[in-house]
Amino acid sequence: MATWIDLAGYVRSNYKIADERDASIKMIFDVGDLRSQVVLLSRAVPSGGSAEWLQIESPIGDVGSVDLQEVLERVGQMVCGGVVISEGVVMMRHAVPLLNLDINEFEQPLHMVTGSADLLEKKFVGTDKY
Repeated sequence: MATWIDLAGYVRSNYKIADERDASIKMIFDVGDLRSQVVLLSRAVPSGGSAEWLQIESPIGDVGSVDLQEVLERVGQMVCGGVVISEGVVMMRHAVPLLNLDINEFEQPLHMVTGSADLLEKKFVGTDKY
């Protein structure tokens, strides 16, 4: 894959999309045990750069509902992803450049972010809000 358009086409062909906009795609995964997990894919261009990047994000919980230190310590033990706060929500995020992106460089992080965010939501929030 080389562009956001290419990635979006791949996602449309292989996944069920809940919502799509020019530079973002929302998916909802069934993760078992009657739980689901929202995943957001978005096109990003770093400040001052021209190369497209893909951000894979999944919500963990509202800022006030999680112990941020514990979440950060847990994520520090994970291979893929980091934690950010976006609009008051703690998010698991991973980013990769789209240029020369192999499919496994999308698929593996997608599933790791999805599973990790659900695991963290379950442990630190206790409910399935996202």
